[in-house]
Amino acid sequence: MKDKRIEAKQDYLRGMTYQQIADHYNVSIHTVKSWKRRYGWQRQKNPSKQAHSIFNQFLSDETIEIMEKMGGRTSLDLIWDQIQIQYAAIIRAQRIMYVADQEDMIKELKKASYIPSSLEETEEGIQPEPEISAEEYSFQFSWDRHATFLNAQSRAMGELRRLIKQFEELAHAKDERRLRLKQIELTIEKTKKAVREEKEEDLHIMIKRKEDDS
Repeated sequence: MKDKRIEAKQDYLRGMTYQQIADHYNVSIHTVKSWKRRYGWQRQKNPSKQAHSIFNQFLSDETIEIMEKMGGRTSLDLIWDQIQIQYAAIIRAQRIMYVADQEDMIKELKKASYIPSSLEETEEGIQPEPEISAEEYSFQFSWDRHATFLNAQSRAMGELRRLIKQFEELAHAKDERRLRLKQIELTIEKTKKAVREEKEEDLHIMIKRKEDDS
């Protein structure tokens, strides 16, 4: 029986992508990339593709593969991709940058100093952990984190609106993606309203805190 790695190499040299090879031989894409590095697979440069010769010299095979897959996409498709990526990033930020309440503070160890251990290794060869002599922490207060989140969201929403405007100017009136944009725009308006309300509330809290301090 022929070694699958030899067959996979032939498929690679014929132009199959990493993913196609992985699917064909029922292995992971990381395994295929490992084979390529370990056994030095190299495709012959096609002289008819002089326009891409500089890419072949300086870009990885994976990057070139992505570029080739994008070859048939229009400028409108690329704008639509950016809209989806930007919208997904805004939604994901809601979870990553979530602040529960004004008491939600993050304390992280920034630096620590250790006393060298004078204890000998145990019979198992385990070195005792050194004793900590000093620690330095950084603190992220809820209002600072929340203000950072609101500013980041405002900038991201502005970029998303710009992309949507570009798409609407170029897209055909019957492009079905326009319906999806309407849903996104409704979500944007709700988020903008929430951001404005949060900023007003934060401003009120800051003013009240200053009055209490005085």
